[in-house]
Amino acid sequence: MEQLLRNLPDSEHGPIIGVTIIAGGRQQGTEPQDGERVPYELVESGEKVYITATIPTETRSAPYVDIQPAQVRLVMDEQVTAVDLPVPIDVQHSFYQVRHGVIDVICHKKPVDSAPAVI
Repeated sequence: MEQLLRNLPDSEHGPIIGVTIIAGGRQQGTEPQDGERVPYELVESGEKVYITATIPTETRSAPYVDIQPAQVRLVMDEQVTAVDLPVPIDVQHSFYQVRHGVIDVICHKKPVDSAPAVI
């Protein structure tokens, strides 16, 4: 990967600020739908669900994320993009960060209860 990045011509690409590589997992993305204006990418790995979205340049107020057990809402100005999660998540241990025009959401999956159900 380092060699690939070193060999990219500077004149054709902007500077690369950061790269995240997630091995394995399931990936899906979306284009904006009615009422949504932020495309995002969702990647599910063994213990986490990652959501990445680019903040539109015309955004006036600080973006934030509302993390719920089954859905994450990306809020930018008055626009809300709802991301339905493929699995339940542990809200208390999930978080997001905003850097360099990108929102990264890291959701920890809820642990599977290994105790047998009592009937």
